[in-house]
Amino acid sequence: MVLPRWFPAALLVLAASGCTKRPAAGAPVPRPAGPLDLEAARTYVIDLVNRDRGELGLEPVERDEVAEKAAQRHVDDMAQQGFTAHWGSDGSVPEQRYTEAGGEHFVMENAMCFFDQQQRELDPHPLFEAAELEKIELAFLSEKPPNDGHRKNIIKPVHNRLGIGLAKPVGVPQPCMAQEFVDAYGSYSGLPSKARLRQTLKIEGEVEDPVKFGGVGVGRIDPMKPISAAKLNTTSTYKVPEPYILYFPSGYKTPKPVSVSGRQFSIEVPLDDGGRPGRYQVSIWGKYPDKGEELVPISLRTLIVN
Repeated sequence: MVLPRWFPAALLVLAASGCTKRPAAGAPVPRPAGPLDLEAARTYVIDLVNRDRGELGLEPVERDEVAEKAAQRHVDDMAQQGFTAHWGSDGSVPEQRYTEAGGEHFVMENAMCFFDQQQRELDPHPLFEAAELEKIELAFLSEKPPNDGHRKNIIKPVHNRLGIGLAKPVGVPQPCMAQEFVDAYGSYSGLPSKARLRQTLKIEGEVEDPVKFGGVGVGRIDPMKPISAAKLNTTSTYKVPEPYILYFPSGYKTPKPVSVSGRQFSIEVPLDDGGRPGRYQVSIWGKYPDKGEELVPISLRTLIVN
């Protein structure tokens, strides 16, 4: 039998900038004996990631069950349809899947699966060999600049949570994997899943150390539509869409100032990118102490606007 080959996809981010003892960060991870069920396999992958982070002196990431839901949705889709991409076959994108799973922070995705465009039935009770999971992690980590998006994602210092999705088609020993890295540095008021064009939306929340609030953005991407596996396999990277408008606190040039009190912020903004419907993306931007005045997204949520 000819096995489908893996194919990785990297995500690019713009910048205006419980009771089992776990291995210590950077420590060798003992290989489990025998195949792993889904729960154990997820735990093992997180341990591998934390080993790799720890070897560089980075803090470990914690399991994020919301990001895990988004990761599982995407990896099931890839394994069923035979593709690797950050878009889903329904046209969804990483931040949208994370939002729809209940996420409120910023997520970045690593993905590896097949690209033979063969439709397959998923194994409802998959078992995973530790060696196969190690191969995927090693493939991510072994990338060389400038084509090292997966590696950069694994070792990005500010990531602090991680959701793992794993899937196997029936009769295929190779697993597919999605890693959803999360930057959780705040809490935010809820947003509707749907809204009307030109509707005013109240965006508020509170950022946490070590982040300093920077601004609020609103972006838009086109409405979802299905994408074929063949088309999806022509993509290998995904760039987080830029906002069409950014709002800053008083003292900066801004269309409207964001009200800021300590770490809390609030602003009301219209959803209107030239009168066009679509998937609107609300982003919160912050500044990390070692990045000076560079702004980076710390939250990105998606809603449908018609």
